[in-house]
Amino acid sequence: MLSNFSEIREAARALSGSTVAVPMGHDVSSLKALIEASDSGFAGSIIVGSKEEVKKSLAELGRELPGDISVVDCTDPHEAALKAAGLVSSGKAGMLMKGLIKTSIFLKAVLDKEVGLRTGRVLSHIAVVHVPRQDRLVAITDGGMNIRPDKQEVIQIASNAADTMLKLGADRARVALLAAVEVANDKMPETLLWKEIAEEGILGMDVAGPVAVDGAMDPEAAAIKKMQGPVAGRANVLVTHDIATGNIFAKGFMYMTDTDVGGLIAGASAPIVMLSRSDTSSTKLNSLALGAVVAGSRK
Repeated sequence: MLSNFSEIREAARALSGSTVAVPMGHDVSSLKALIEASDSGFAGSIIVGSKEEVKKSLAELGRELPGDISVVDCTDPHEAALKAAGLVSSGKAGMLMKGLIKTSIFLKAVLDKEVGLRTGRVLSHIAVVHVPRQDRLVAITDGGMNIRPDKQEVIQIASNAADTMLKLGADRARVALLAAVEVANDKMPETLLWKEIAEEGILGMDVAGPVAVDGAMDPEAAAIKKMQGPVAGRANVLVTHDIATGNIFAKGFMYMTDTDVGGLIAGASAPIVMLSRSDTSSTKLNSLALGAVVAGSRK
């Protein structure tokens, strides 16, 4: 099992020919991330965007385009999104990254019936984090896609995160359905749902819920609470009950601690990276390295 982002980056470097397709990736922020990924040996890129804008961004960055980054000239966002998705679905690229393009246009291309990456599964965001005091990578989901998932959506969200952790080398996905308490409470609807899902189980993974964060993450805390089972104190997937909780939880790690973070969208036929211009350089590189490793494992 890869245990931190240094190891994820090394694993990404070991994969030959990783390529990311980027619709409208001609802006300075996107181009800087792609050049750094190239310099770091993680992945080459195919930018589907304006060649003129690429030239302007390169001039602003004071860089030339690396040899493993090519540009398909396109100025229409809808066309660019479809072309980039088609590069991935046809196998010419291993992952897709959102450039300077509206999320709605980007995701419409992802779900396109002809060239998209649809699988029939729920798309969900996964933030993979490495907290310095922990000895393992942990996936937090879903803080980016599903507002308030129902039972079947939660099961797919957990499965997406479990698949990602297995591709990072985990021997088993240990899923904690997070709540404020470890017992079902009628005034906390999520605890009732978590109890139902945990009792029924999810194929291919260990599941516990409801579980508070301390009992999920810390063996000593789990022992004090007399928690038992493979998830107690050893969870590597943390599932939140709504998008607000997941988003606040993951961003709390990002902006209030020294945690290393990388993120992607899972549930499609290939990894999807959606970076924000506010993301740090480290988070952008972590996300691209994470996508490269997951794409490589998919092969």
